[in-house]
Amino acid sequence: MSASNKSKDKQTIPIGRIILYSLIGVIVLWALSFFLFYVIPDSGERGQFGDMFGAVNALFSGLAFAGLIITLILQRQELGLQREELEQTREELRNQRAEFEKENETLMYQRFENLFYNMLNLQQKIVEGLKYGYTEFEDTRIPWAEGGIIKDKHEVRREVVGRDVFGFLFNAVPFTAEIKTEICACCGYREYLKYAGLSGYDNTTIPTYFDHYFRHLFQILELVDDQGFNTDDSYKYVSLLRSTISRYEMIWIYYHALQPENRKYKELIEKYSFLEGIRWHLLALSVEAEHPYDGFWMIEENLEKDGFSRGDFEFYLTDNPHNLDKYYLTAFWNESEISKGKKHLARWREFVENKYTDLIIDLKNRTTQNKKT
Repeated sequence: MSASNKSKDKQTIPIGRIILYSLIGVIVLWALSFFLFYVIPDSGERGQFGDMFGAVNALFSGLAFAGLIITLILQRQELGLQREELEQTREELRNQRAEFEKENETLMYQRFENLFYNMLNLQQKIVEGLKYGYTEFEDTRIPWAEGGIIKDKHEVRREVVGRDVFGFLFNAVPFTAEIKTEICACCGYREYLKYAGLSGYDNTTIPTYFDHYFRHLFQILELVDDQGFNTDDSYKYVSLLRSTISRYEMIWIYYHALQPENRKYKELIEKYSFLEGIRWHLLALSVEAEHPYDGFWMIEENLEKDGFSRGDFEFYLTDNPHNLDKYYLTAFWNESEISKGKKHLARWREFVENKYTDLIIDLKNRTTQNKKT
C-alpha cells in the first residue's frame, strides 16, 4: 500500500466512525420518542416532558452544524486528493512528453543519417561518373620498302574517368583560351590561372564539368547546416563528408568557392573548416597573387623552407571574417586550432614585409651606384 493510501485511510476511518455513532444515536432517540409516546398517553404531560429536553434540541442543532463542518472537511480532503492525483497525472504527462521528445530526436537523427549517407553514396557515384575525353597525336613509325622509316602522326582518342578527372583537368589537360585578347595554349588549369587569374576562372568550359558535383556537394553541406545540431555533431558529419574528398577535389573546391556567386558555399566552408588539411603546394599561383610581388618574387625554395605554400594560399588568407574576397582562417583551422592559423598568417606578413624592405634597400643601393657611375 502506498503512502498516499495509508494517509487516506487514517483520515477517513475516524470520520466514518463518527457518522456511524451519530446514526445509532439518532435511531435510539427516535425509538425513545416512540417509547415515551406510549408510556405518557396524556399530550399535556408529553409537552411538559418534551420541554425538559430543549437543551437536547440545541445539542442536535450543534450536531447538525458539526455535520456540516465534517462535510466541508471531507470535501476539502477530497479536493486535496484530487489535486495530488492531478499533479501525479501532470508528472506522468511530463515524463511521457520527455520520452516522446527523446524518441522524436532519435527518429530525427535516424531520418537525417539515412538521407545523409544516401547523399554521400550519390556523391561518390557522381565522382565515378565523371568523364573527360580528348584527342592526342602520337608519332607513327612506318617501315619503308628500302629499309627506311617514315615518321607520321595519327590521332588517338583518350578518356579520363572518375576521380582522376580532377587532377587531369587541373594539371595536364591541353586547351586553348583567350587571355587578354590573345589566344594561349595552356597545359592544365593551373597554368591558365597563372596567366588569366582567378577573375577568369569561369571564362572557359573546364569548370563546367564539375557543375553537378559542386551543386550536390553544396546540398550535403546545407543539409547538415539546416538540422540545428550542436557544433560538435555538425562538425562530425562534415568531417565524414570531408574524408571522402580527394586532394585535387579540395583544390577545385578552393577556387570554386572564391567566386563571387558562390559566397554561401564559402560561408559553409569557413563555418565547418571544410578545407582543413588541403595540400597547399598543389594550389596554383594566380596572376592576382603574383602581381603584388612583381620584381622580387620569392623563389620556391625559400618559400618551402619557411613553410609557405609557394602559391595562392597565403594571398587568399585573412584574419578578417568580413573579407568576402579571401578565406577566413576557420576555413582551414577549426576554432580549437585557429591560433595556428593566426601564427602562420603573422609569419607570412613578416616574411613579405622583410622582402619589401630588402627590395627597397636593394633599389637604393642600385640607385646610388648608378649615380656614381
